[in-house]
Amino acid sequence: MLLGADTKAPDLVTMFRACFLAEPTPAHHALKALHAAGHMVGPVITHNFDTLPARAGLHEVFVRRYDQKIPPVPLLPEARSLLVVGLHADRRAVQQRARETGMRIFFVDPEGLVENGAFKPYPIEGARTGDVVVRQLAIPALLRLCELLNVTV
Repeated sequence: MLLGADTKAPDLVTMFRACFLAEPTPAHHALKALHAAGHMVGPVITHNFDTLPARAGLHEVFVRRYDQKIPPVPLLPEARSLLVVGLHADRRAVQQRARETGMRIFFVDPEGLVENGAFKPYPIEGARTGDVVVRQLAIPALLRLCELLNVTV
């Protein structure tokens, strides 16, 4: 880095540039529609720093905080379940707090990813007996949920 700062500096900002230029996906818009229809309460609890939920019109709370082992994310009393979306959106401490309040945990996760053209299994580590695991990508799963609930995205 020190010997080639002029050529290395752009590499250091690639991820941040991608975050700034990214747009909310149909999954974010589906979450917004579910929230607007009253099927979702509270903020999106996320470890991503791309602010895509906020850009889709949702309030978000970040759990990727290095100064706190378990960030104090809100679990609202009117919530009946916790929806965990994404390839290893694994925040077991948040899930455990939700279970302690009686919430059901629903995972939307394909339990793997395509790497170099091949599907590589990557099982969910935080799922427990009684949890519901929907083995799909977020966009088709959330759009189907909206369809089942008659929610327009």
